[in-house]
Amino acid sequence: MNTKGFILVVDDDPDIVATSRIILESNGFEVQTASNGKEALDLLSRRKPDLMLLDVMMASDTEGFDLAFKLKEDPEFKDLPIIMLTAFLDKVRTEGPGPFEFILGEQWPVEWLFEKPLDTKKLLAKIEAIFAAKKIVPG
Repeated sequence: MNTKGFILVVDDDPDIVATSRIILESNGFEVQTASNGKEALDLLSRRKPDLMLLDVMMASDTEGFDLAFKLKEDPEFKDLPIIMLTAFLDKVRTEGPGPFEFILGEQWPVEWLFEKPLDTKKLLAKIEAIFAAKKIVPG
């Protein structure tokens, strides 16, 4: 099967996972999914994706950040493009920055952050731009 590339979607919201899969596959990408960081690490041990979409808040408010930091410290995955998906910014607006200061004060482990609900046209454009900039060749 010839695809534009392989994307791993990591999110604990089944609706986000299903929607992401439909959108990405209908645009020519191969998709694999995980519902948490542990599942993602298991999948990553078997096959490295070209890009990862990663939710910030899953089992904990920082599970996505924790996984992204871990991957950036691993030589095999340090250059893996990761787009974080989050309702985190809305939660900060609602609850205030106090509970999240340790995150907000850190250097974030990703370059790209998309707020939920996702703007799929912007997300697809960003994925295409990342693939072009990093000269990602599927396979």
